[in-house]
Amino acid sequence: MNDLVKKIAIQAAQLEQLLAANGRTLVASTLLAIILAYMQRDVIAPPVIIGWLVAMIIVNVVRITITFSHQRTPATDTVTVQKRLTQFRFGVIASSLLWGATSILMFPADHLQHQMFVIYVLTGLSAGGIVSYSVDLVSAIAYTLITLTPILIRLFLAGDSISITMSISGFLYLIFLIVSIRNINGNLIENITLRFDAAEREKEINQLAFNDPLTNLPNRRLLLDRLNHALVMSARTNKRGALLFLDLDHFKMLNDTLGHDMGDLLLKQVAERLLACVRDSDTVARLGGDEFVVMLEDLSEDHAEAAAQVEKIGTQITASLNRPYQLDAYEYHSTPSIGIAMFGDHGKSHEELLKHADIAMYQAKKAGRNAVRLFDFQMQEVLNERTSNK
Repeated sequence: MNDLVKKIAIQAAQLEQLLAANGRTLVASTLLAIILAYMQRDVIAPPVIIGWLVAMIIVNVVRITITFSHQRTPATDTVTVQKRLTQFRFGVIASSLLWGATSILMFPADHLQHQMFVIYVLTGLSAGGIVSYSVDLVSAIAYTLITLTPILIRLFLAGDSISITMSISGFLYLIFLIVSIRNINGNLIENITLRFDAAEREKEINQLAFNDPLTNLPNRRLLLDRLNHALVMSARTNKRGALLFLDLDHFKMLNDTLGHDMGDLLLKQVAERLLACVRDSDTVARLGGDEFVVMLEDLSEDHAEAAAQVEKIGTQITASLNRPYQLDAYEYHSTPSIGIAMFGDHGKSHEELLKHADIAMYQAKKAGRNAVRLFDFQMQEVLNERTSNK
């Protein structure tokens, strides 16, 4: 995972955590706003209380609606993740501005208990903001500063020794909160990063376990797994399938003359051409060296029609692989030898099918290479006779 992709992945995880906590946070914020408005009803003018409360409820409802909408359709691209994160931060700032305004709108001049209640609510909100927003440093710090700074300034401007002392203590508390937010944020981002790194390592391990590292095609292990599944489905649906065992002619000569780097380039291009010749539902695998296997599924139930489908694809593959290859400065010509084994007709297990497709491939080489041969059991008999005579 490159740095940009990793950064976006971390932002997406931040957004996911923010959205997960936001619903509860906004419900708590709305309830506290209602409680604060109720408690201040006798010391603050009703129009001020109602106006502030209505504004708070509208902002919170809009933010909850956006939160649920984003959770239903998770962001999967860079632009959407960054756009939603920016929207979330604006929502946090809007809420914190309304809470910060309580130092002006909901703070009665001559009622100490009601003043202390406002301070109590704002202090609790700031602590809650750390829990809800610390995964995003911008949201957490903005919420804390905008919510608390106005009330601390208001206390300092009151001029008496108690208010000034409370203000100074409050600013010290604010500094402590910001330091705590930074530490918590660092730990959360580190946890997210470690989680993604672990997921990437697991992905790489699975990739190495099931895919060829050079061509990124399925390897033998994954091919056998898919082949066993395909055989079960073929027996259940009566739809035929086939294996095409493919070997590149004179591949060793290319490695010996131009080097293994050129051989690797050829193998990569062969993989691309094979994928272009088959359907998405089919499988192209590399067994190793210059050996490839193409597994065709969902062919016709009719034997002759299925054979014609396989022959057509075999012809397409041969024509595609016969086109010249550009290996850096070299134009290179290569040909394949292909052996075919049909599901059921030539074997009911992956061992039999691979063995018989391999035998048919060697018959194609024996016939002069650059050829396609369908397995028949006479090939097996000839091979057995040769083996017994040695």
